[in-house]
Amino acid sequence: MSAALATFVPPRHAVSVLPDSDRYKHRFEVAGSTGRIYRISYDSAPGAGYWTCSCPGNIGHGDCKHLQACGLPGRKQAKMLGSRPGAMRRIGG
Repeated sequence: MSAALATFVPPRHAVSVLPDSDRYKHRFEVAGSTGRIYRISYDSAPGAGYWTCSCPGNIGHGDCKHLQACGLPGRKQAKMLGSRPGAMRRIGG
């Protein structure tokens, strides 16, 4: 596990923090602009190494305002930046 992953702090606008699963780490929920709750998590599957959100924008085209608001790279940004699996930055709460 990378040092950044070990020191992850959910953003202060997280409405709840969820336990890790085998694949998804550092899971938390945020409220969208319409009040819907979306789940954000780090996808640690082999070859992934990026953040994901359960909102329709992220599912449909790999880009979402919830990840952007948290300062986290989603699938689309990770590919554009040539992100290595496990590469991420620490954010403060």
